[in-house]
Amino acid sequence: MRCDHCAQEAPDGVFCTRCGAHQGTTKESGDAKSREHRYAAHPGEHVAHPAIFTTLFPHLGHNKIHEFRWAFIAGLAGVLILYVAGLITAAILVSAFLVPVLYLIYLYEAQVYRDEPALVLGFTIGGGVVVGIVVTLFERLIYNPFQYAPNPLTGAGVGIGAVLILGLVIPLIQEALKPIPAFFLPNRADFPETVDGLVFGVAAGLGFSVAETLIGFSTTLASLPAHVAPGNWIFDLATLAVFQPLLQGSATGLIVATIWRFRRGRLAGRELGGVAVALLAHIAFAAGTVVMKNSSTNPLFILIWQATVDGVLLIYIRYLLHYSLLEEAAHMGFAETVCPNCHMHIVASGFCPNCGMALSAVPGAVRRSRKPRAEPAAPVSNVK
Repeated sequence: MRCDHCAQEAPDGVFCTRCGAHQGTTKESGDAKSREHRYAAHPGEHVAHPAIFTTLFPHLGHNKIHEFRWAFIAGLAGVLILYVAGLITAAILVSAFLVPVLYLIYLYEAQVYRDEPALVLGFTIGGGVVVGIVVTLFERLIYNPFQYAPNPLTGAGVGIGAVLILGLVIPLIQEALKPIPAFFLPNRADFPETVDGLVFGVAAGLGFSVAETLIGFSTTLASLPAHVAPGNWIFDLATLAVFQPLLQGSATGLIVATIWRFRRGRLAGRELGGVAVALLAHIAFAAGTVVMKNSSTNPLFILIWQATVDGVLLIYIRYLLHYSLLEEAAHMGFAETVCPNCHMHIVASGFCPNCGMALSAVPGAVRRSRKPRAEPAAPVSNVK
């Protein structure tokens, strides 16, 4: 068939395998080319759906996504059991490592690192840990928020100056330094897609989150007895297990994805907006948390605020990644493969013609299994 939008010859299908546009509709409809109802990394969802795993784990197929969701739920259940049992120290440690360990498993499953696992993992997650140690120790020298209350996450007693430091200065310092491991990754030319930059940035941010939590709670971990009354720790554990790593990973992923876009010669409103959104989201998360804790706000409202900020970040990442996958869909050559989303045997180039998934966001093993096929023949004219 000839695509309604890019006018290229491609195998017949619901989606153009070259540009990813939804077929059977006109260009003027506006929805066919941008297809925001079909998120390019996971076409079963709308772009504006703030899903954690289909946003930050873009290379996973439909079945694998469910496996990671269940693993995440099991991890949260483990934290809850430790909390109820009064094993707060163990609950803090599990909370700190839950999302970063899942992401490490994801990088292995998706083989994003091509043939250089030690190099990529060392510079992203490992580099994030190193930056987190250095930055967090420096932050403790500037201001230690944990010395004013017995509960390490309580901001009681802080003044305006402390709010400015904790809610403005420290977030800006962190977002300026967290992308360094991904930015200085050797052989970056081997990972040109924006989706690669997003994944590496998220990995660096999660490595930073582990170091930040362990150093910030080092005194608590050393001083708490093995068994204590659970109290209100569940709210702090929810922040540590879910909302803080999501913030650190998402904000850094968004900034690094923007850097990757800049390297491809693209730097427009959406990309500049990505940096602004990442910085503003981190400031809003940190400042809002400190202010609400200082005013003795119900901890549930604090979690709602943190979840709202994280949700905004996830949605912006999805829009940036969605349009990046559509714009960067270079002709990969027609090949036989199995779509990891719809599991159909297809002949495709950049997108699955059946479900519209961007094939640049598939696991490394699926890419290597592609069997090249000849280009579709151009139509033959019968004019004599």
